[in-house]
Amino acid sequence: MAQPMQHSQSIWNEIDLSQRFSQLSSSLQHPKKKKQKNKVSKQRKIIPYTELDLQQLIGVNIHQVPPYLCSSNESFKETIHDIRPKISQNHLEELRHVAILMYKMLLIEKLQTLWITYRKSGMGEFQQTRSTNEVSLKIWPFEICSRIKYIENANTSADEKCQLFVDHCQKKLNDQNEIYRNQLRYRTSHIMDYTSAMELTIENFVKQRFRYQSIEYDCQISLVQYHYTDAVLKRQYLIEHPNENQIQIFKGLCKLKYEEAITKYHFNSLKQCIPEHFTLNSTRNQLIGKSSVIDSIQDANMRKKLSKHYIQIVEQAKADIMILARDTAERQMRQYQKQYDMEMNQMWQHEKIIPTDQRLTSTMIDLMGKRLVNIDARTEYIYKCKAQLFQVKTNIP
Repeated sequence: MAQPMQHSQSIWNEIDLSQRFSQLSSSLQHPKKKKQKNKVSKQRKIIPYTELDLQQLIGVNIHQVPPYLCSSNESFKETIHDIRPKISQNHLEELRHVAILMYKMLLIEKLQTLWITYRKSGMGEFQQTRSTNEVSLKIWPFEICSRIKYIENANTSADEKCQLFVDHCQKKLNDQNEIYRNQLRYRTSHIMDYTSAMELTIENFVKQRFRYQSIEYDCQISLVQYHYTDAVLKRQYLIEHPNENQIQIFKGLCKLKYEEAITKYHFNSLKQCIPEHFTLNSTRNQLIGKSSVIDSIQDANMRKKLSKHYIQIVEQAKADIMILARDTAERQMRQYQKQYDMEMNQMWQHEKIIPTDQRLTSTMIDLMGKRLVNIDARTEYIYKCKAQLFQVKTNIP
């Protein structure tokens, strides 16, 4: 069996959507340094952000057409044919362009919400339940801080650079949204026989297939808020002037809570997925590719018999693997729950025997409890998003 730390880390790498959502545009990453003999390596290139296009600024290609709206994909054509069976190819392509603009506007709206959330975090505008007069609430997300490293600006503070950069990106997003809105208005006004029923059909088609991306962006937006809460709680804890031991207690319990939460929700996810997997695959496996050896058999009865046996073996192997994964996850969960409970109990026992002036204050205990709750809530939210994404992927035609 793999070591607990390695196993849980692999789980975290799998489920931490924020890592995948937060990938930066390659145009803003540090350029690779060229090896030069007897020469000092060049300094990293600093780019004036006003010279960057929107894709380079935000790391998202808003002009990319999704597969379901490409001409080679028949799904849009079939949807339009359901309400207009005898539509011409040119007319169909005009409607496809309308659908593409609708998609781009949905994407821009999600990006606008995300960048509004970035700004709220950086400006300290999220609601807090506790007075934080002594703590700076301005926490710029990693996605912003990592971008301004390679962006030229005046001799201003990091905080001002982040704010100027985010404001610039928001303006670019607003401008682009207006461009798409005008393009959509122009196109729909110049299409013959463009009815409200047709518009509703296209809207529903796009929204249904945009649902997957919508959940991804909603998750990223929420994770910004979870990370913000974490950062504020850490700052609040530090202004209580904890000693080194109290800092290590805080870090240690948070680390164990991550491990305990990850293994718990991973186990629950596997336990829930196994029945769904069996239900889906009982039908799907009837359509899986057969072995080429079986397909080459001339006797139809023998080929059918072997194909059925082959499918049964595949289904059983997949079931065995999933059950093994579930049982392994359960052992890991029990182990981390025990380890977390032991650490928590040891902390309280230790608090009873040390001098009063070295004990955790009531404020420290309150902040620690809130941080542990936030860790659990964030992990649960990530797994809920994963479940939603799975359901959407399964249901999209």
